Amino acid sequence: MFKEIKFNSFANEKGSLLPIEFKDVIPFDVKRTYFCYENIPVRGSHCHLKEEEVFILLHGKAKVRLHDGKTETIIELTPFENGVYVANMIWHEIIDMSEDSILLAFSSTNYNPNREDYIEDFSKFLDIVNL
Repeated sequence: MFKEIKFNSFANEKGSLLPIEFKDVIPFDVKRTYFCYENIPVRGSHCHLKEEEVFILLHGKAKVRLHDGKTETIIELTPFENGVYVANMIWHEIIDMSEDSILLAFSSTNYNPNREDYIEDFSKFLDIVNL
């Protein structure tokens, strides 16, 4: 499962404000946050066995390509307008990233450098989800 998240910002004479209530946007307990910056055009290209994530673009341009094993969906991210929730077992890639893009991510898991939660071969992903 994945879903686009729409944000509502407010503006007045002091500037703009974008409040994000985690309980309304993030369907898991956040254990980690990280930023992607100084990017190459494509990041990700994997799915997680357990981890769930929410991606929010803070600056620049980027799209999220998602695949559930049957259908591919591309969501264009716009700073301060939308984000995307990605459940486990959803193939995801951040594509068309501008070099100046800054992507904020919230994760349901702590960082684990051994990558045992990752499937990084798209064919293997398809085999697993289409059993």
